[in-house]
Amino acid sequence: MRLRLIHFVPHRWILLSWARTRNCALLPLSLSRAINSQSSESDDTNADPESDTTQKPIIPVGEHDVAIIKDDVTVEKDALLLDSEKALQARTKSIQYKLRDKTRQFADFVWVTVKGGRGGDGCVAFFREKFVPKGPPSGGNGGRGGDVIFVTSANHTSLHSIPRTIKASDGDSGKGHHKHGHAGKDVVVPVPLGTVIREVDPPAKTERNDYEDPEDEQTILEKKRAALWVHYPRYEEANPLGSYFLEAERMVEREQRYHRYVREREADRKLFLDLSTPAEQHIVAKGGVGGKGNPHFLTSENRSPKFATRGQEGQVRYLTLELKTIADAGLVGLPNAGKSTFLTAVSNAHPKIAPYPFTTLNPFIGTIDYCDRFQLTVADIPGLIRGAHKNIGLGHSFLRHVERSKVLVYVIDLAGESPWDDWNILQEELEKYLPGLTKRPSLIVANKVDVVDVAKRKLPLFEESVKANTNYEDTIVVPVSAKYRKNILKVTTLLRQMVEKSC
Repeated sequence: MRLRLIHFVPHRWILLSWARTRNCALLPLSLSRAINSQSSESDDTNADPESDTTQKPIIPVGEHDVAIIKDDVTVEKDALLLDSEKALQARTKSIQYKLRDKTRQFADFVWVTVKGGRGGDGCVAFFREKFVPKGPPSGGNGGRGGDVIFVTSANHTSLHSIPRTIKASDGDSGKGHHKHGHAGKDVVVPVPLGTVIREVDPPAKTERNDYEDPEDEQTILEKKRAALWVHYPRYEEANPLGSYFLEAERMVEREQRYHRYVREREADRKLFLDLSTPAEQHIVAKGGVGGKGNPHFLTSENRSPKFATRGQEGQVRYLTLELKTIADAGLVGLPNAGKSTFLTAVSNAHPKIAPYPFTTLNPFIGTIDYCDRFQLTVADIPGLIRGAHKNIGLGHSFLRHVERSKVLVYVIDLAGESPWDDWNILQEELEKYLPGLTKRPSLIVANKVDVVDVAKRKLPLFEESVKANTNYEDTIVVPVSAKYRKNILKVTTLLRQMVEKSC
């Protein structure tokens, strides 16, 4: 009698693992006693010295325990089935990991604060070695702060991964023996293609409390000097009293006045970037300049300057990042018109498809591959509603992704109540959002012709309403069934011709 335990209650797993290592089976106490008595009687009556000696012992585990016993063939089948299920789960997790950037929360507009790194401080040091007790100044300059750089990347399709505050690393301070500090490390931030960067005004500062005691001029001057100068030990009070320090202070003040003038001129020109080229790089926040070491203030009169300057703060900017999808053709339609189904039929994209409105909440981009290796990108824009140009619902969030499309593809639901009214709504919303947008090359896809009774009756009426509009006499209406992929080849051929003509 060969027995093997397959399943067991969770609170006996330790005993179960021990039984498996001993090649045993676990049964309730009452059942195990009965089986043991029967097996002992059969062994006494039918004793065979050449019988199977690898029979498994039966171990009692308790009155209320449950065990399921199966033969070896069933065990092997269940083990293979379990292995296949584990392999399927591992493969599913791998696919989810590869598509992690496309399945996370989508963001096409973010506010970002970028800060360049602070420059390192200059060093106050003097050269010392054997037989040179009083050497010349040898303090190194501080390293510059790191920059914040935005670079376009075709591997990113959303702005959700961009942090809200981006700061580059600071530069290192200088050291003795003329050792300059290391420059701060630049921060490179990848952004999707089609990102528009705009600089905005900084947030309003809080007003100073009137109940606080106003600071006198001497206190303000001391704070200003503490933020600007580095002194040799035990010379913090003596340096400001010397004429050499005052002369150096006037020189540094002239330099700072020039830098302030340059920054004010740059502040008048707000930053505006349209990143639409792959691998395009732009510095959006520059790092601060490093401080000067004490050799910088060496003169013919002052042979041992005991002061140096601190590094300057990096540039701070407040930006808005707006993503406008770049595609050759954009699908425009009302909710539940079949845009996602059409995109699945013509391209390699797999957006969510469901029989209810607003299934697609984020733009999807699919690629149409032709036999001669020509490729064409199509963007599935979420459904528009009446009043979208007034930002009703998520109007502007959806419409901004149509601006860059070379060709507009109107997906009309022929099974709806009035397809001609749906087309007029789309025309009105696009024109009110961006004047001249409807004048781009367009193609009308009359979807859901598989609903034969309704499509035969409404298709001629819809074509007549399109031709009645003098601005769209040459617009082609193509009846298709995206669900059953009927007449798809004609649509892709016309799309290619229109895109090549618009280039």
